[in-house]
This record gives sequence, structure tokens and C-alpha cells, in this order.
Amino acid sequence: MTRRKFLRLAGAALAAANLPLGADVAAAANPPESFGGPTPNDQFYVTSYGETPAVDAAKWGLKIHGLVRNPLNLNLDQLRAMPAVHETLTLECISNPPDGSAISNATWVGAPLKPILDRAGVKAGAVYAAMRAADGYYTGVPVEEILRPENFMPYLMNGAPLPPVHGFPVRIFIPGKYGMKQPKWITEIEFVDQPFTGYWEARGWSNEAWRKVNSGFFQPRPSGGLLDILSLSVSARAKSPVDIIGWALAGHSGIRGVDVSTDDGATWKPAELILNRSRYEWTVWKYHFAAPPGEYTVRARATDGDGVAQPPSDPQTGSGMSGQPRMRLELTAS
Repeated sequence: MTRRKFLRLAGAALAAANLPLGADVAAAANPPESFGGPTPNDQFYVTSYGETPAVDAAKWGLKIHGLVRNPLNLNLDQLRAMPAVHETLTLECISNPPDGSAISNATWVGAPLKPILDRAGVKAGAVYAAMRAADGYYTGVPVEEILRPENFMPYLMNGAPLPPVHGFPVRIFIPGKYGMKQPKWITEIEFVDQPFTGYWEARGWSNEAWRKVNSGFFQPRPSGGLLDILSLSVSARAKSPVDIIGWALAGHSGIRGVDVSTDDGATWKPAELILNRSRYEWTVWKYHFAAPPGEYTVRARATDGDGVAQPPSDPQTGSGMSGQPRMRLELTAS
């Protein structure tokens, strides 16, 4: 079974187990500012290569070796002794479709990576950084990408130690990339003189894995009933007028704007960006829709900082998906 087929079937099974058949759910009464904050740790999406390893924090260490002048072995106390990086970042799986659920947001605290690598002294002949983790997972990035000053190694997630499924005791962040390039339970960074092919990359997934521009809806939401899941349709019911609220995220260029169509792409109008704090955190947008009762097909079209907009569709080819999310919306009288 392919990675994306497994994720799709697993997500459908979870939804079917927790939602009533054919239920209609009205738009939530939450104000726009309530969306886009940190995702609770127990609700944060999980995608892993295999089983969650049992890592003893007291015995954990990070080995930095290969083409470096000063090989290092660092423990958790040494990382915690460094000036801490505090960031709010959104993670997304490369398998996440438009309006998908394999995306979450959290506040993270960790050690900056570049000062550690500067201390190790990466040699001029190094081409790639091979990263390995306690669960056996491995991936790699070019040297210039591992040396970006934004990179860091979090050990706290939403104020608590990383939960085991999210990489306890330490993971690595290379902001702007999909999660497959930011290993959990990291134990080793080796600098090598040739490109390094990772586990998923050898199976046809992107070696660059820079996040594509993507978006989805927070409110209103479809019923999530079994019939919707099996038909792959998306439907929601709300009273008119309604605030359509959603998220948008891209790679290192951030989000420039979001447009919304309520006639399946025939016409577009700009949405209001109500939360756009960082290029590495999802942008929250709002569109006030006042229309007569009836059936509407809503689309969102986010544009990143480089001017790249979501196309009408974008099939998964191993590099992420960026098609415009669609939602069938039934408006009822207020």
C-alpha cells in the first residue's frame, strides 16, 4: 500500500468512527480570532516512518560527524544550556491534500542549529547533510540548507517536552519544508561529499520537499458523515450571512493573499487576512458571504510571496499538492 493511500484510508476510517452518518453541522459560532492558534499536542497530526521509539533522554545524544573539523557529541543538557529559540511554526505532511487534516500548528522551544554546526566546522568539500533518527528513518538536505539560520532543534512543544510521537526528546526543524525533511528523534547529522538519498525520496517522493502553497477551510465545516467520505464530496450547511474562515500556508516565501470564489471559480473576490504573523505559520483568512439561501460551491485560491497561486487542481506526484480546495455550501435563511 502506498503512503498516500494509507493516509487517505486511515483518515477516512477515523472520521467514520467518530462522526454520525449523514449528519448536518451548522457553522461554528467561533469568532475569527479563535482560529489559527496552537494545536493541542494530543490533536496534532502524526505521520511517522514506523513505530515510535522509546528514547531515554538521559542517554540521548546528537552526533555530528563526517566532513567536519570538530566532530561533536551533544546531550540534551548541552542543548538546553544554549540560548533558546522560541517559534510558532506550522507543520504539514507532504501527503496533505488541499483542505486536508495532516497539518497543525504549535509553539516550539529549542536550540539554534547553526551555532552548533559552526562549532563543528563544516568542511568545504561537504555537499549534503545526512540526518538519521532513533526510529531508523533517514533523509538529507544540501549543506546550504542545513546551515540556514532559521533551523533549530526543539525539545518543547506547546510548553511541554515533545510527546513521544512527536520526536521526544529532540527533533529538527528546517522551516518551509514538508515534515519528511524534518526528522523526529534525531540522533545524527553526517556531512558527506555527495547527494544523499533518503528513505521516502528513494520511493519517489520529492528530494527538495519545499512546501507548496496550500489552503483549506476552518469554518463552516462539512458534516464528515460516512456518505461524504465514501463519495469524496465536501458539503456544509450554514445560515446566511456566514463568515467563511480558512488557512493558507506556503514555503519560505509566505502568503501574499487569498481569494475566494462562491461560484466554483467563475468569479473571485479577495479575502481578508486576519492573521499573517510569519511565513512559517499558517495565515488565517476570512470572507464574509451574504447571499440568498441556496447551494454554492466555494473555492479558495492562496497566492504565495513569490506570486505563485493555487491552480484549479494539482494531482499528487510525490512533491505535495496545491490544488484549490472546494466546499459545497448550503445556505439557509437567517
